[in-house]
Amino acid sequence: MIASAVGFTVGDAEGWSPWVGYVGGLAFAGLGLSLALCTRSYQRRTRPPAVLAHS
Repeated sequence: MIASAVGFTVGDAEGWSPWVGYVGGLAFAGLGLSLALCTRSYQRRTRPPAVLAHS
């Protein structure tokens, strides 16, 4: 996203097709989403239960 904001696209690189950037971006986005979901799942399963203070 940063590279495209300054005007660089994968198609500008010698020998690369523009679709490589789209496929790579989707792959990394999917990986990031999967890691976020797994992290949240692990956190919920391993966090100790909250202890309420009685006053």
